[in-house]
Order: sequence, then C-alpha cells, then structure tokens
Amino acid sequence: MVLKRSLLAASVAATLFTAGAAHATNGYFADGYGVKSMGMGGGGVALPNDSAMIIATNPAGITETGNQVNFDVSWFSPKRGYSFVNGNGTTGSASSGSNNFYIPELSGSYALNDTSSIGIAIYGNGGMNSDYAGNVSSYLGVLGMPGTGPYGTGVAGVNLKQMFIAPTYAHKFMDGKLSVGASVLFARQTIQVKGLSGFDNSMYSVNPGSVTSNNVSSSTGWGGKIGILYHATDAISLAGSYQTKMSMSKFNAYSGLFAEGGKFDIPSTWTVGGAFKVAPTWTLTADFQRINYTGVKAISNPSTAYLMSGNPNEKLGGSNGAGFGWGNVNVVKLGAQWQMTPALQLRVGFNHGTNPIKSTDVLFNTLAPGVVKNHYTAGFTYAFDQHQELSGAFMYAPSVSVSGPNAIAAAYGQTQTDTIRMKQYEATVGYAYKF
Repeated sequence: MVLKRSLLAASVAATLFTAGAAHATNGYFADGYGVKSMGMGGGGVALPNDSAMIIATNPAGITETGNQVNFDVSWFSPKRGYSFVNGNGTTGSASSGSNNFYIPELSGSYALNDTSSIGIAIYGNGGMNSDYAGNVSSYLGVLGMPGTGPYGTGVAGVNLKQMFIAPTYAHKFMDGKLSVGASVLFARQTIQVKGLSGFDNSMYSVNPGSVTSNNVSSSTGWGGKIGILYHATDAISLAGSYQTKMSMSKFNAYSGLFAEGGKFDIPSTWTVGGAFKVAPTWTLTADFQRINYTGVKAISNPSTAYLMSGNPNEKLGGSNGAGFGWGNVNVVKLGAQWQMTPALQLRVGFNHGTNPIKSTDVLFNTLAPGVVKNHYTAGFTYAFDQHQELSGAFMYAPSVSVSGPNAIAAAYGQTQTDTIRMKQYEATVGYAYKF
C-alpha cells in the first residue's frame, strides 16, 4: 500500500508540473484524452471503456469505471515550418526546433455506492508551439530589410501550455440506463512569445513593451463540464457533453499582444456521439465535436487585416485587437475496438478536423501553424490480471499546408506568398490499477 501511495504521489506531482506541454491537435485542443480513447481517433464520448480518463470527454462515464487509477504518458513530435516566394523569385524556408515533448495525464474514479461515483482527472492542451532559430530566412527580405528569423528580428516562437484539473461527480438514473455527470474545471495556462519586436511599437500595439520576449506569463480561470450517457439498448449507447467557455485572468506580460489587454480565454466545446456493439467482440464509436474558437477574440480576430486597418481598437492588445484569425473547428472521430482475447483489446481510429487557419492569416500563424486535419490512430490494451493493465496508442497526422499573401509586403507594393505547414507523430503508453 505504501508503494502504491508513493507511485500515485509521484504521478500527481509529475502531471501537475508538466501537463499541457503539447499534444496532437484539433486546432490547439488535444485530439483525445486517455490512451484508450487516443487509439480510437480520440473519440468515445459514449464509451467509458473502463478508463477514468473519460472524465475529460464525458464526466457521466465514471459511473461505469469503478475504483481505479490511470496514468498515461505521451511522446509528441510536431514537425512545423514555413516557406515563401516573392515577386522577384527569391525563396526561403525554415523548420521549427523543439520537436519532442513528453506529456503525462492522471485520472482516478471511485464508486461511492451503486448509483454515485466521484473522480478526478488532470490533463492538458497546448498545440500552439514553435521555436525558430535566429539564422533562418526572413519573410521581410522582400522589403530589403536586414535581419534573420521569420520576422527579421532573430529567434522567434511561442509556447502555450494549458493544464486542467477536473474533480467530478456522476449519478445513475433509470435503473442504470442513464448517467449524468458534472466536473468543476480549474485551468492554469502559461505562455511565452519571442521574435515579434518588429510589432512592439505604437504603430501596431496599444501597449509597447508588453508584446514579445518577456518572461513566462501565467493565468488561471474556472469553468465546468457536464455530460450524459444513455444506454438505449444493450448494444447502443448515446452520449453528449458540453464544456463552458473559461474566462481566464490576463497574461499581464503580453497585454500589448493579445486582444483585450492580454485576455486569452479557453473556448467552449461540445461533443455528441454513440457507441455500437456490432458483434460480441466488436465495438464501433462515432463522435462529432465542435470547438468554438470564434468566441475568443485573441484567437479568432483577423491578424494582419486588423494590424493594417489603422483602427486603434484593432491594434495588438486593443479592446478588439488583432488575433490569429482562427475559425471554429468541426471534428469527426471514428473508432473500432476488437476484444481479440479475454486479455487483449486492439483498436484503430480516424479523426478529421477542419483547419482553423485562413490564407489571409498565414503570416502571423507561423508562430502557431495548427493546420493538421487527418489523424490515423491504433492502440491496444493487455490485462495482466483483474487489477493491472497496460495500454498503448500511436497517432500519425500527415502534413498539411496553407498558403496566402504577405499583407505587410503588399502594403509596401511588393508581392509575396507565404506557406505554413505541419505534421505530427504521437505515441502513448498507459497503466491502470483497479482496486
């Protein structure tokens, strides 16, 4: 028992310090939570799948997970970069560094009685990350400006991390056919931005000096998630969940960069789906998720269109300030699970999300090229005995690129087309102990 408590304490500490470093992404939200879900395209809102990490997708699901603790760790490798070609035929390209991240997740559930359960999950988002060296080609060479790095000011990049802590309660109704659950969400996020000194002036920002290359800044906020799970028949389960928009405190060190004086709220999202047992050993899942990025000005307001508008409120940091120009993301998640033997489950999945970035916002999104659309996944679980199991998952997201005109070059009578690109790999291993 002492060993179990020590392992749990170490897991909690590791998760609290590092959750949210980066993750496979739909926009910058993780494509899925928990190793079992990740092997099925990130879906499973209607399939608790004997994992307490269902909390992050649908808090109602812990009525079916009993007493257990789960710990997962992922290796995530995003490959991102940019290129350009201007009107006189000059070209340039660069790839971001920092291509390896390790991300833990922790969850647990406990049945209070036959109808009520409690649980907690600690997990993260954080796909907005880039790290460009200071000696790479500059977008602004078309204007004859000296300098290197994407924006002609040397090293550039952004690192956003988000951690969620979700204490949860769920209850069964209708003789166990219907479960309803709710989580209180606490979020802490940090960010650091560098390489934007060309925009750190009164022409582009309402608060010069708080745009770039400052220390890591943090913010916190609260929200909630509710979910339902309904067993329509022995073979069909239907479910839905909704997470509120989370109003976060301001990134004070970057009040001259993000709209509304440094506000970077976390968008609302909702998911609906079903799980279908099509044969004694086969289960299929289908989810639809909507991520409402347009509800957050710092994410959704146009970038260079606002920067070049001349409207003071649309400057960086303004009350309606320039953002990244992201649209809402619609995600379809499909999965299949095969109980190959009593001890071994195999999984495959597919996740398709719309691209949030328009061609008119490519220049600013070099910092955060979250353009991947298709994710292909596979996974397994092996149960050693009634208490312990080991799971694994792998994800590959092929390269996607978006091209668009360089608005700053156009303002000076020049032409240039910029392109951003990204592909991703992820491998996850998870351990569960059932009491």
